[in-house]
Amino acid sequence: MRSRSIRLTIVIVLILGLALAALGFRSINIDLPGLPALEREGAGPLGLKLGLDLSGGGHLVYQADTGTRFEVTLLEPASLEEIGAATEGFRFGESGLALEDYQILPRDVTVEQREAAPDADAESVAPGVDPTAAAGDDGSVTAAGDGSAATAGADGSAATAGDGSAAAAGDGSATAGDGSATAGDGSAEPEGESSGEPQLVNVAVASVFQIRTGLLASDDPRRTGLREAIEESLGPVSVFQAVDIGEPTPDQMEGVLGNITARVNRFGTEEPIIQIFGDDRIIVQLPGASGSTSEVVFAEAASDIARNGMMAALTASGYVDAEVERLDGRSFRIRSATVDAEAEAAAVEAVEMRVGPLESFTVSSEIDEAKALIGQTALLEFRERTCGSVDPVSGACYDPTDADLGLSGDDVERAEAAANQVGVGWVVNLQFDGRGADIFSELTRRIAGVESKRIAVFMDGRELIAPVARAWIRDGRTEISGSFTREEARTLAIQLESGRLQVPLKLIQESDVDALLGSESLRNSLLAGLVGLGLVLAFMVAYYRMAGVVAACALAFYAVIVLAAFKLIPITLELAHIGGFILSVGMAVDANILIFERMKEEVRIGRTLASSMEVGFGRAWPAIRDSNISTMITCLVLMWFGDRLGGGLVTGVAISLFIGVAASMFTAVVVSRNLLQLLAFAGLGHRIRLFTPESVPGTAPSAGGGR
Repeated sequence: MRSRSIRLTIVIVLILGLALAALGFRSINIDLPGLPALEREGAGPLGLKLGLDLSGGGHLVYQADTGTRFEVTLLEPASLEEIGAATEGFRFGESGLALEDYQILPRDVTVEQREAAPDADAESVAPGVDPTAAAGDDGSVTAAGDGSAATAGADGSAATAGDGSAAAAGDGSATAGDGSATAGDGSAEPEGESSGEPQLVNVAVASVFQIRTGLLASDDPRRTGLREAIEESLGPVSVFQAVDIGEPTPDQMEGVLGNITARVNRFGTEEPIIQIFGDDRIIVQLPGASGSTSEVVFAEAASDIARNGMMAALTASGYVDAEVERLDGRSFRIRSATVDAEAEAAAVEAVEMRVGPLESFTVSSEIDEAKALIGQTALLEFRERTCGSVDPVSGACYDPTDADLGLSGDDVERAEAAANQVGVGWVVNLQFDGRGADIFSELTRRIAGVESKRIAVFMDGRELIAPVARAWIRDGRTEISGSFTREEARTLAIQLESGRLQVPLKLIQESDVDALLGSESLRNSLLAGLVGLGLVLAFMVAYYRMAGVVAACALAFYAVIVLAAFKLIPITLELAHIGGFILSVGMAVDANILIFERMKEEVRIGRTLASSMEVGFGRAWPAIRDSNISTMITCLVLMWFGDRLGGGLVTGVAISLFIGVAASMFTAVVVSRNLLQLLAFAGLGHRIRLFTPESVPGTAPSAGGGR
């Protein structure tokens, strides 16, 4: 008995140590070979993640990016200034129509040194050109041909060349790759002493770019005459393609909404607010994803007064709650509220004007990762699956391996839910285009009727379904059946549609949101929880004496492992989760009370402490087990309903209560029992009055006695 208690004590101490370690480090980053990486970090106490109602977060508004897109590839690259100026001057048709509300997105921006024109200024980007989107719709990077990066500010400033040289500021000043400087007025200052040498300036150029406009009709002169206008102004065009993106349908927007939810709520416990607003907008609010960090490196060592100058420049540029930290002689780190592209561009110009020339100015936001996920198009893939073995009864596939077919969402022409014409339930009708039909026909010809083969369908790497091919499908029209309900079939059809439908989104607003319940809510909630826990512990110690102390230790252990579980899962804590946690504390105390009351009954009839503990735990266990399991079943039902009805409060209470009840069963039956046994073994077993308020029979039994 004693050896078992010692071994159990070691296990309990190890669990407690791991839980304390998880809570002791605000940031956890564990990446062991062969195991999934564990990265956990939160802005709340103990590194916990807090929800929108307690700490606020990031607020994003996306709009369906509709209109006509023209993909253009020039035989010879042109400067961004030339592209922008040419587009500004385009006129079409007899009435001289101009492009309206257009945007130019360069795709392969590089920085070249060109001879400066005598009367030209140094500004290399014309209005309407957005070089920040050169590598994609999110505008994160522009890659040069040699792999080096070159970006530019939204105000027309040039950016960093591939060798790390600094780029032009908003006033047109630039720094060449060799370190030679260009003045802000556009005049170049060559490295050599000879003034007769030609002056060189950095110029951003591109051969591939995209022009976005509003939706243009097929016979609109601006559509039919754009290629000719570009060739007249910028030179021969090797590729010219027009793509129309019309207004999204409600089903398309619902599909996009589902994709965004799956991406930003990967664990199902992130508690974001994601909803459709109007016909073509989606609002995303993410807990804790607020604030930006700006890294500033000056070209020369900055003096101590640079910090004050930076603060003034940042405030004038729109930075809010900025804090400047000096890293070394040239480097500073700025923490602030979330910064948008406009404020960043203004800050670059203002800091250079007030402090000095910059080597780099980079901004990273807490919400950048989520923005990158949201900005991607849903990836739907079809793969050929080979099962290592198949259950002859259930048909379950074990040890599968998947092979790529080259069949994706781009090959899907249509997906819709329909009633099963030959049975009960619903099915999903799927139609492939010409290329997809050929691939699908060859696939089903090979695997039709083969029990070890499946067609696995993945969305963003997550398996949606893996049906068996029952026949050779020659025309690309197939039906996915599986006893679906109407809602299940509709959901699957929307997922398949969203994998092929090009509903691009553009970010039109980014900001921070304050805590929905006010900044004092978290403090008041924690205070209420601590007061309630303190009162419970005081009652337990006053009434049950030493047994109450044991219960207090068990409750402290319980609180530590529950909070560690919240952090490691991870769970984003909202007020509902805290309420469920406090409720589970009461249930943990209830289990201890059942045990101690059973012990009192055994002491009353004259048993020893050790015997009373064993019998008391044995008789209390059925009641503890049944009550806690019934509560856990109720939590599962609440989670199921909350997930389908969109009730975040219901789901939050259910999740935290489920975890708390599971932990309370362990602490009451294992931790409390083991602590009592250790106290009995330590020589306190004969002092039964320390463990129960009951009167003890006159004969004082020994500590190790039996019944």
